[in-house]
Amino acid sequence: ILEPLASSLSVLSEEEKEAGVCLVDIGGGTTDLAVFHENIIRHTSVIPLGGNILTKDIKEGCMVMQHQAELLKTKFGKAIAEEANPNEIVSIPGLRNRSPREISIKNLAHIIEARMQEIVELVHAEIITSGYEKRLAGGIVLTGGGSQLQNLKQLVEYMTGMDVRIGYPNEHLGKSKVEAVKTPMFATTVGLVLSGFKA
Repeated sequence: ILEPLASSLSVLSEEEKEAGVCLVDIGGGTTDLAVFHENIIRHTSVIPLGGNILTKDIKEGCMVMQHQAELLKTKFGKAIAEEANPNEIVSIPGLRNRSPREISIKNLAHIIEARMQEIVELVHAEIITSGYEKRLAGGIVLTGGGSQLQNLKQLVEYMTGMDVRIGYPNEHLGKSKVEAVKTPMFATTVGLVLSGFKA
């Protein structure tokens, strides 16, 4: 099953698919996109950039280890640099017998914003290519692990001029005790389970 199609089963409503909506699933290695209109999938695309490229940018830009870059992204990362406090600093343990590194949250946000702008531009170009840009009353629904980045919703709204919401798979999970699977990161997984039940 196509990945964005699986994600759509867990995060999109039938009304959204009928009205017109673009699902953007930001995963680790890729950003998957699916445009729906009148309950039909009209356009799909895979952009070869995802959360892992952000981690790589942070690793190189802040000169930290891979696991430290991932932690910086998930705990302190913002998609809009203006939203970051210029005085906020995070201390990262240095290599053996070296002093800790001090990372500016503002600088971190600049690194993330530059790459996210590139991804959003590519997403917007795909929506325009689909020919449905002016017919998506449901706007854009962001899901996947990358959608949890702070201020991403605002960045996408600003760059595309479209309504944006974050897609959570929890409306199909009932009273599940497993809170972890209610995050956008598991949208595809939940969708695959749902597609198995529908088969």
